[in-house]
Amino acid sequence: MIITIAQSGRQKLQQDTKLGMLYLNVDLQKNWQLQMLRTLLLKRILILFLLLATRLVVANENQVFTGKLISVNLAKSEIVIENDKQQQSIIAVARSTRIIHGDQKVTLITLCPEQQIAVSIDSSIPAVDKIRILGDRKLPPKLLYPTSELVTVIRGDLPIIISAPHGGREAIPGVPKRNNESTPKFAIKSDTNTYQLASTITEQLEKKLNGKPWLIAAKFHRSYLDANRSLENALEHDKAKAVYTAYHQALQHAILEITCQYKTGLLIDVHGQSRLPDVVWRGTRRGTTLGGLVDDFGWDVVEGKDSLMHTFNLLDYATHPQGMDASEGPFGGGFITATYGYPYGLNAIQLEFGYSFRANKEIYLKTAIDTAEAIKRFHQRYLTKKLDCEPDAINR
Repeated sequence: MIITIAQSGRQKLQQDTKLGMLYLNVDLQKNWQLQMLRTLLLKRILILFLLLATRLVVANENQVFTGKLISVNLAKSEIVIENDKQQQSIIAVARSTRIIHGDQKVTLITLCPEQQIAVSIDSSIPAVDKIRILGDRKLPPKLLYPTSELVTVIRGDLPIIISAPHGGREAIPGVPKRNNESTPKFAIKSDTNTYQLASTITEQLEKKLNGKPWLIAAKFHRSYLDANRSLENALEHDKAKAVYTAYHQALQHAILEITCQYKTGLLIDVHGQSRLPDVVWRGTRRGTTLGGLVDDFGWDVVEGKDSLMHTFNLLDYATHPQGMDASEGPFGGGFITATYGYPYGLNAIQLEFGYSFRANKEIYLKTAIDTAEAIKRFHQRYLTKKLDCEPDAINR
């Protein structure tokens, strides 16, 4: 385990440890107090030992690390880099981080262990400011992803992923419904007809673009598992982990294939909301999850004439919010959009469809046709540049 810590933190830890030793010399009358103090002291001694045993790399402002990428933790947004002296450092990756290969922006999920990289540290974040890939870009191996009968995965050949984590209706065998309301953002209600809406959007896109987008959609009901949460907040039973893994590994695999074959792609996470039933609500964390395209084309990507939201307006859909500075809360982009949006994966947007647009089959069919038209215009403007690359392996 590698620990990175500022010098001032280490000095404080040493001072606390000395204080703990003094306390041990005091004649405590209650055994439980002595035991608590001993436990605290042992913990601090252990931490101090790890600090002394580990060669530390402390990031100063504008410091640059050059070395070999050891690993990428996408869930925690961290990388581990090792320099030529075999010193390893854990570095946080911020949403503002730019990942560059030559003059091309890439994303965190496409970084490959053993790559040589240069990392610029900005202590004002504090996190990595820029990651620059040195030498030829290596594409990660495309391992076959686990599957589940409770997760619909339709392979695509377009740089578009349609995700729908909350529209399923089925139980997960052997898994009881979740009931721990203390879980952060606990919710068990499904988004009515979003599975059908996402599936129909996919079908309509195939007709309009003569190619297939990826579809990754939950058949399982949200009361058993919430795929739009981190693992620790998504489930309450171990038997649900395999289904959760199948959903997220499929997403990661799709992103890898798209970034191998296209300069950029779009992930659309389909949800339903009832707060404003006659509104399509966007979630981009104020444009940051679309940051790869925003960097190149500005705010037009979010609300310009070829954006999804502008096309919805042309088709007489009310949209919310409007304007660069407007708050997107409370639907500003959940776990999937945040984890797999820029700069970690693709450009991503969460679309929350009001109930009026998905209330029954006739309505969601029209909504799907119009949404496919909006995505088509976006695709033709922003997503057509292909790369010379073939995936290593695919599920069949």
